[in-house]
Amino acid sequence: MSAICSKNDAGTIEALLRERGLWDYFVFPSIDWTPKGPRIAAMLGQIGLRAPSVLFLDDNPMNLAQAVHANPGLNVGLPDLICDLSDAAQLQGKPDAGFTRLAQYKLKERKAVAAVVAGDDPVDFLRKSNVRVFIEYDVEAHLDRAIELINRTNQLNFTKIRLPEDQAAARAELSAMLALNTTDAGLIRVRDDFGDYGFVGFYLTERLHNIRRIKHFCFSCRTLNMYIEHWTYAHLGRPPMQVLGKTLSDVSDGAMNVDWITPVTAVEMAAEAPAPMIRFDHIIARGGCDLASLMHYFALHTGDLVEEFNQPQNGQMFRRDHTSFLMPALEGALTDDQLAAAATLGYGPDDFTSQLGAIPGGRVLCFLSFWADADIPEYRHGSTGLLAPYWLVGAQNHDLIAKTELREAVADTDVQRQRLKVLARDFTHMGMLKSTEMARRYGCILDHIPTDVQVVIMLAPERGPMQFRTPGRPPHPHHQRLNAALREVARGRGNVMLLDPAQFIEGADDMIDLNHFKRPVYHRMYQEVIARLSGKDQGMADV
Repeated sequence: MSAICSKNDAGTIEALLRERGLWDYFVFPSIDWTPKGPRIAAMLGQIGLRAPSVLFLDDNPMNLAQAVHANPGLNVGLPDLICDLSDAAQLQGKPDAGFTRLAQYKLKERKAVAAVVAGDDPVDFLRKSNVRVFIEYDVEAHLDRAIELINRTNQLNFTKIRLPEDQAAARAELSAMLALNTTDAGLIRVRDDFGDYGFVGFYLTERLHNIRRIKHFCFSCRTLNMYIEHWTYAHLGRPPMQVLGKTLSDVSDGAMNVDWITPVTAVEMAAEAPAPMIRFDHIIARGGCDLASLMHYFALHTGDLVEEFNQPQNGQMFRRDHTSFLMPALEGALTDDQLAAAATLGYGPDDFTSQLGAIPGGRVLCFLSFWADADIPEYRHGSTGLLAPYWLVGAQNHDLIAKTELREAVADTDVQRQRLKVLARDFTHMGMLKSTEMARRYGCILDHIPTDVQVVIMLAPERGPMQFRTPGRPPHPHHQRLNAALREVARGRGNVMLLDPAQFIEGADDMIDLNHFKRPVYHRMYQEVIARLSGKDQGMADV
């Protein structure tokens, strides 16, 4: 980009450059008779650049010295550098024959002029500018723009983790990350009353045990001082992020309430007065990693998202997607003796509570997933009657009491060995839930939820990659039984939608394993559910 900072008569210079067809190639011109150093500082603030990213050329050494004094780090030089600029390494970049980048900066220039004319407080001006944000989750369709943001942004690139400079290698590396079910990512497109800024930001987060951390968080300076990065970070729930180097913005300021940005759909992005996205006062999600992958998208539709997901706890994976942990919150709290018995297996009082036990008022959407019911057995405590599931990796579907060798094989720590010893001594293996008990529990849960609350239940996948590759292979029997119970209980309930992953899996390549799918599958589910909830498709039958 080229700008002008000149000591001259503004009208004369503009007329001359317009006559020669050059005026529109410059952005943020500053032409008057005041010192150049302070004016350059003001221009950098308007454009959204740091001094080290700018080259100032002038034929007066005094002007150059003053400019550097007022803007430490500014690159300066005499006009004889102009002949060599086209070959300068610092000015190499992607060809832009259509001058799209120039158009973006001209848009920013018009907005800056309008803000000065309005004379408003900057935040008041933003509130009047009708700022809309669209999150494009289909990053694969815009892979090169995501790579460009990761590798070419600096001043608003918070993590500064780069991809390979080789474009093919960069595409392969980013595509591999985007395929994972534990990856959440989106491109940020911005528009206001002054124009469309295009895709100005990108984020990518990675989840380990359903805890999200930011890997990429980068934005173009073209929307600096619109606080798009603040809004995005708050929308993501302010996950941990290791900021590397200096940035022009501090998103860690949790006190800033960016209330002038409206999230919209792609269609609404072009509308002058877009209709608001479907919103819920509360969204409650209880289940496993399937819902954790899905909630990334639904977070856009509420200011209160309650996530009750599986997580590592006390040296083992705590499976909230088993109804044994939910039923006490609905049917009556455990006794002190039962809680004491649960503690011997590593469970605490809070593990048997849920927001579903006291659903708040307003417009509420609930997501439920009970996949652990199909695969993890229950155990009964001898003296208290406590029913609780217990499992360790490698022991799913197995009786840990009856199989001494298995207990020895799956226990990795002394804590796990002690719990298994208690399990074998004080508990009785009850096996997987019977179909009748599944139906009873699911009926109890749905009876507890008011009928004006929309409920989405995730069915369990019955076919894994092996079934897709070998069509004659029988489906997963435990998941079939779980789904049959869910369909029986949901029948006739107008507020219940059953979400079947099979409808969104196109083949074995869409799956990581039986219970985990690649990221685009969850996005397809989200799009379908939102379409149904928005009234674009009637009825609440299976999806």
